[in-house]
Amino acid sequence: MSRLYFDANATTPPHPEVVETVRRAMVEDWANPTSTHREGQRARFRIEEARREIAAFLKVAPGELVFCASATEALHLLIRGLHPALGSRPAAVFPGEHSACLNPLRDWLHVSWLPEVPEDCATVVQMAASNETGILYGMPPALDAVRIKAGELVRIKDCCQAWGKVPVDLADCDAAVFSGHKMGGPRGAALLWLRPGLPWEPIMEGPQERRRRGGTEDLPAILGLATAVRHLTERQAMNAALASVRDAFEAEITSWGRDIEIIGQGSPRLPNTSCVLFRGRNGEALQVALDLAGFAVSTGSACHSGAVKPSHAILTLGYSSDDARSVLRFSMLPDARPDEVEALAAAIRRLT
Repeated sequence: MSRLYFDANATTPPHPEVVETVRRAMVEDWANPTSTHREGQRARFRIEEARREIAAFLKVAPGELVFCASATEALHLLIRGLHPALGSRPAAVFPGEHSACLNPLRDWLHVSWLPEVPEDCATVVQMAASNETGILYGMPPALDAVRIKAGELVRIKDCCQAWGKVPVDLADCDAAVFSGHKMGGPRGAALLWLRPGLPWEPIMEGPQERRRRGGTEDLPAILGLATAVRHLTERQAMNAALASVRDAFEAEITSWGRDIEIIGQGSPRLPNTSCVLFRGRNGEALQVALDLAGFAVSTGSACHSGAVKPSHAILTLGYSSDDARSVLRFSMLPDARPDEVEALAAAIRRLT
């Protein structure tokens, strides 16, 4: 049985050139980049070459980028590294944020939920796009006034889902996090961007990454990430073209009169994402049925799969716990075809 994959917001297959880059690096550039011999220095040069290439794409200075193993690690490094200087003042965070961001904020004395921003706020964390609903978000407009009153205010942007799907602008933030495997790159590669001058302290000691993140760099993953970045402009254009396919899918399934609702419809959204409420049905059971029928879909965040609790991202939008348990997320790969999406809609109709 052929299978169709509609869970791109959880992860994506690596681009074929990424696979070849990683393979070659594991064979040819396996030396430790910290070593001072010729082999080690070649590895170091390759890392800095990748850093310059990615920085040019993001329009930042190469020295402002820190390579990490995952976005979860990058968020922990960032938020916990800010805590010593700023943790006595409140942080404000989008209530639907990923747990990778919410967990390190537990160290802070006080956390408020956006759009509330305390006058003495020290840090604001906002995802650029929701991994579950696909809704796009910007920094709260009240931040400029807070910045004047509070002094130091660090604006953090979680770009993991937006990168490669919609344009990402770093002008309205001071730090940002990016994930590699969400955009055709390898697992084990992520980015932390830090604007110079932030009151940030490293929490993983070591000489690597300009003493900002200890541990031997994963050279194959880093080079694979740089290769994926070369294809991001093309990937973004492919994703943009999915909006009409996504809209046709949503129009089809909501035309059946079966109490089906598109969460976030009418709001700016990622072009590849449909978050669908099948009111009165068990979302997990429907996900399993679609899996058996040959369709990989999700009940929400992959990091919460198997969790008994309903999605907090859905609850924060005002839906009940029963509704939150009746939601499926369909997220298309950039090369998804209309006939594949039509096949998904047909399967949903049979199973609902």
